[in-house]
Amino acid sequence: MTLESRDRWVRAAEGWEARATQMARDTMPVSSRLVDLVRPQPGHTILDLAAGLGDTGFLAAELIQPGGTLITSDFAPEMLTAAQKRAPQTVDVRFKQIDLSAPIDVVAGSIDGVLCRWGYMLLDDPEFALRETRRILKRDATVALAAWSGPDDNLWSTLPVRILQRRGILEPPEPGAPGQFTWQDPNVIEDTMATAGFLEPEVEAVEFAMRYEDVDDWWVAQTQLSTRTGDADKGLDFATRSDVLAELEEAAQPFTQPDDSLIIPARTWVASATA
Repeated sequence: MTLESRDRWVRAAEGWEARATQMARDTMPVSSRLVDLVRPQPGHTILDLAAGLGDTGFLAAELIQPGGTLITSDFAPEMLTAAQKRAPQTVDVRFKQIDLSAPIDVVAGSIDGVLCRWGYMLLDDPEFALRETRRILKRDATVALAAWSGPDDNLWSTLPVRILQRRGILEPPEPGAPGQFTWQDPNVIEDTMATAGFLEPEVEAVEFAMRYEDVDDWWVAQTQLSTRTGDADKGLDFATRSDVLAELEEAAQPFTQPDDSLIIPARTWVASATA
């Protein structure tokens, strides 16, 4: 993860916390599938990497009781602070700052399962992070990860950005730079997991939907979840923002419901493999 992207995640924590309820609701199919794949059992120790607000790991927390421990981790202390506010009070949840560009400070062979929703693909060296993940997993334990499929599968995220880029307000990302769609090719996911030493990597698609109250809510969500979009929004004058929102409203027509709410399809890869 670059210094720039680290700074973005630190600054994004407040926005993610503001959208916590919506994100937990809409991404539940992804989190549920990840948890199913690691097969949590009572007494297990489960590690949630790049956990953000912690929702995926929290789903596993009840399943590892009695006697189990969930370790919720993120690079950004601000994300961990927000996650602590949402943690279930009836289970053993520990919070740990983990930088996936460095060796993971966890005893080798001590973890029964690792979850990582939309984390590895953002790293400069995901293979290194996966090798570290394999090192700390018990033999035959499972890692389950999610990585976004293509931009056209996730217009909830890409349509606002495309509008800003067409208007010259946002620059396109550098080719090859880590980002949301770095792992849109499932073969890259399988190959990286295998090269890191994992056995029998398997990739499947999970389709779900992002839901917004209206076009304004969609726009606000993007400015809260993405610091690049949020920074761009802060620099818009009234007329330009009005034009952007008008264009976004037109683009939203295929997803607009009779009550003006939006239901926009989303798609992610979910992959698993054993150590």
